[in-house]
Amino acid sequence: MRPTILPPALRADKALARQVADIDESLDCAEDFIELIRTDSVRAGLRREVTALRKRLADALDGADARAAAKPVAALVKEAARLADKASEANAKDLADRALPLLNKARALLAQAMVEVGRIEPPVQRLPLQREQAALRLALNELEGERCATPGGIAALEKLLPEVEQFLRRLEPARRAGEWLRAAWLPQRARTEAIVKRVPAERCRRSLLAELDFIEVDAHKVLARGDVRAAQAQALPALQRIERLAARVSAAAPAVDRELLRLARQLAGAGDAALGKRLRALIQARAAHWPEGADADAIDAALTRFESDLARVGNDAAAAARVPAKA
Repeated sequence: MRPTILPPALRADKALARQVADIDESLDCAEDFIELIRTDSVRAGLRREVTALRKRLADALDGADARAAAKPVAALVKEAARLADKASEANAKDLADRALPLLNKARALLAQAMVEVGRIEPPVQRLPLQREQAALRLALNELEGERCATPGGIAALEKLLPEVEQFLRRLEPARRAGEWLRAAWLPQRARTEAIVKRVPAERCRRSLLAELDFIEVDAHKVLARGDVRAAQAQALPALQRIERLAARVSAAAPAVDRELLRLARQLAGAGDAALGKRLRALIQARAAHWPEGADADAIDAALTRFESDLARVGNDAAAAARVPAKA
C-alpha cells in the first residue's frame, strides 16, 4: 500500500507526519492479516473498516490547518492500532477454527487406529503396526496446542491426515493376514517343526530348521503387503515340502542302517574288494553327514542319490552272490 501523502500545507508538521505514518503502518499490518483470513464474511468486514478509516484520515487531512487536523489524526492513530490488533485476533481465530476440525479428526482416527491395531494377532503382525501408530501419535502430539493454529501447523495437519487414513486402510489386510497366520500358518509351522526336530541327523535337522526360518521370513514380507493369497501360495507348499522331506529322512534312517548292516555281513567274506570299497564309502557317508546339503533341495537330491547308490550296491552284491550258485 502506498503511504498517505500529506497536503503541502501540512508537510512541515513533523509530528503530524509521524502520526500519519503510524496510521499507515497499522493499516498495512491489518491488511496483511486480512489477506490470511479464509472466512469471507470476516475478511470483508475488516476490509470495510480499513477503507472507512482511510477515508476518515483523508478527510482529516483535507485542509491547510495542521492544528485542526491534529485531534482527529491522533484519534485515528489509536483506532488504526486497535484495528491491526483486531485483524490479528481475527486471523488467530480463523486459524484456530481451521485447525480444530483437522485436529479432532486426526485424534479420532488415531484413537480408532489404536483400537484396531490392538485387535490384530499374532504379535508378529501387530508390533510393526503399533510402531507406526505410535509414530503417527507422536507427530500429532507435537502439533497439538497452540502450534496447530498457525499456517505451518495447519499444513502439517493436512499432510498428517492422509497418512493416518492410509494407515487405517492397511489395517484390514493386516487383520486378515493375522487371522491366516493363526488359523493356517502357525499350526502347520508347529507341526512341521516338530517333525523336523525328530530328524536323527543333526546337521540335516539344523539345515531344515534354518529353511523353516527362511520360509517364515519370506512369508512375513508378503504378509506385510497384506497379500494373504500370495503368502498362502508360496509359503504353505514350501512348508509342506519341508514336512514331507523331514518325514522321509526320519523314515529312511533306520531302513538305511539295516540295509548297510545287512550288506556288510553279506560282503564280509565275499572277497569282492570293489564292492567292499563302495560299501565302506556309503557307511562313512552315513556316519559323517547323511544326508548332506545346506538346504531342502540339496538334502532331497543327496538323499535320493544315497538311496540309489545303496540300491546299486545291494543289486551288485546280490548278483555277485548268485554267480557261484550258477557255477
